[in-house]
Amino acid sequence: MEEKQIIDYTDEELKALAEKILEDGQVVLHDQVLSRSEWAEACARIGAIETNDYFMNPPDTPEISIVSGQVDKDGKAIGMFRDQELQWHANGTGRYNFDEIIVGLYCVYECVDTVLTVLNQADAFDGLSDEKKEFYRNIDIQLNNSGPRARLWPKDSDYKGAGENTFRIGQEHYKETVDRRPLIGKHPVNGREYIYFMVPYIVKAFTKDGEEIEDFEAFYAELWEDVIKSKYMFHQVFHVGDLLLMDQLLTIHRRSPIKDKDRQLWRTAFDYSKVINYEKTRYE
Repeated sequence: MEEKQIIDYTDEELKALAEKILEDGQVVLHDQVLSRSEWAEACARIGAIETNDYFMNPPDTPEISIVSGQVDKDGKAIGMFRDQELQWHANGTGRYNFDEIIVGLYCVYECVDTVLTVLNQADAFDGLSDEKKEFYRNIDIQLNNSGPRARLWPKDSDYKGAGENTFRIGQEHYKETVDRRPLIGKHPVNGREYIYFMVPYIVKAFTKDGEEIEDFEAFYAELWEDVIKSKYMFHQVFHVGDLLLMDQLLTIHRRSPIKDKDRQLWRTAFDYSKVINYEKTRYE
């Protein structure tokens, strides 16, 4: 059966798609044939879409960020992230002002040697014992994008500066204090609990009464073992026409290195607000 194009989805079908993302953490559509403007239009029908004026955003479609290892004749990157391996991360959720819960990736040029892995942090929380759930519910974490594990992209990356000064450190964010947030979050759309495991950026942990966990490395190792499990992972090898939609609170993701530097994805970030009613002003 021929795959229905997302640009032709009814409002009811887009709502069902959004609900599926919320249920599973991610959804993949295949055999999509989209122009940049059509891809941006489809996302904007689901929710408010992020626009940028970075070098990787085409002026005619600022809603789309080019993801590619390709360079121009002067050796300058045409897209974000180049061709290196990317460590576990999620869009926006380390920043102090964040609404675009969904990231969409549409493949226009493939590299079948590259794998993107999505890990469901909500499923990881559900898999814990009741005792461990309660322990983690009573933990706050501190983030630092200059910490020892923060190596999402190299210091000389062309992406340097695009996200700087937006990371949520030292700024009041919803119910958070200026230097920490709860380890366990509640999704603003469906209230589902998830482990906020921003892997490269956690540098300290505290109990709810403010006592710092002394052996942080042991705590971190235990948290890693509880979250980073293959049974919570989904692996995507992009082929032309594949479209991946993933929730950035329920999941984190990583990418293996790019062998074919011409590989290109069109990336968007948006929320659920056009298809689902919810309160947008808190990430508990």
